[in-house]
Amino acid sequence: MGTVEGLTRSFDCIIAGAGPGGAYLGYLLSSLGLKCLILEKKSIPRYKPCGGGLTKRALDLLPFDLTGIVEDWAVKARLCFGGGFIREVLFDQPVIGLVMRSRLDSFLVSKAQEAGAVVLTGVAFKDVKAASGGSLEVQTTAGDFKALVLAGADGAGSRTARALGLWKNRVGCPAVEAEVYPLSRESLDAWRGMVEFDFSAAPKGYGWVFPKADHLSVGVFSTGKETKGLRGRLFDFMVSRGLKEQDIKGIRGHMIPLGPHNGPFASPVGLLVGDAAGLADPITGEGIYHALRQAELAARCIAATLTGKNGRLTVYNSLVQEEFIRELSYARRLAHLFYGMPRLSRLMMRVGTDKVIGYHLDIITGRRAYRDLFLKAVNPLTFLSSAFG
Repeated sequence: MGTVEGLTRSFDCIIAGAGPGGAYLGYLLSSLGLKCLILEKKSIPRYKPCGGGLTKRALDLLPFDLTGIVEDWAVKARLCFGGGFIREVLFDQPVIGLVMRSRLDSFLVSKAQEAGAVVLTGVAFKDVKAASGGSLEVQTTAGDFKALVLAGADGAGSRTARALGLWKNRVGCPAVEAEVYPLSRESLDAWRGMVEFDFSAAPKGYGWVFPKADHLSVGVFSTGKETKGLRGRLFDFMVSRGLKEQDIKGIRGHMIPLGPHNGPFASPVGLLVGDAAGLADPITGEGIYHALRQAELAARCIAATLTGKNGRLTVYNSLVQEEFIRELSYARRLAHLFYGMPRLSRLMMRVGTDKVIGYHLDIITGRRAYRDLFLKAVNPLTFLSSAFG
């Protein structure tokens, strides 16, 4: 990674955060010939608590070969709903790539560097002020830099969002994840090619098991705001799957900022992508696809603004509204139904499991929207009749 010594202090765009959204945005802007600086407060690679599930719609966005980054491919899913109701589904193609965020983020950062981006690690964003000539003075722990645009990709607690006056209407929900290294190779091999979601493992949420090359990522997520007892829920979930607490080599809690909210997501001088924008999927907590797609929209707005093509950064607000807010509004309503009315949800799943899974598979592969599933769900008679049809 780069060092501060001898580094120019002036850039077209400075990006705070080197997660998927920030790194991909850096790659896109640099590929367009813009001078881009990515700031990351930690070293790279660094551990990030994340299930590490790359859905097909996320994979389809990236113009890179991820061989060696994807550690397993999910071709089967096990869904558990409590009361002994378990369903296994075999897909006709891999639909989720399982990755470690440390490796994925490092890979995307390397692609941004290859495209010309400068990356500083161990450097944190502090604040931003207006400077002369319409530029910005970006204050960091390594001194001040100048930029024309500031992009916040610094996660759920985004300091950039606060500095830009974009920190509004956030809903954060807790998750706890452990990296589990089973002593038995057979117990690890039993999970190959399969992901599990247990919707009875956490209140108004689920537990998950995602296989990686040499271990399992196991976690619990709740759409409720209460974090007390969630770690205990994780241990109970692990025990129920034959996993031992002493096999944990890392455990972290984190908040997932669930959408939707109405923003704003951009000001005349800066914008937000990924968890900094606060728009993770309110049903699954998925955020990587959103971060990557928002990076594409952000790159379009930044490039148009800086190249004088009648662009304004605030156009990003309408683009995010159009592509994400309505869709996530339907997802939020579905989440209220699914997590808030468990008996009805369980009945609908028992009767129409294949239909529900088919709809959601279409969503994560980009073939269908949450709106379609919502309109089915709000009319149970229509839904159930279609399930038998």
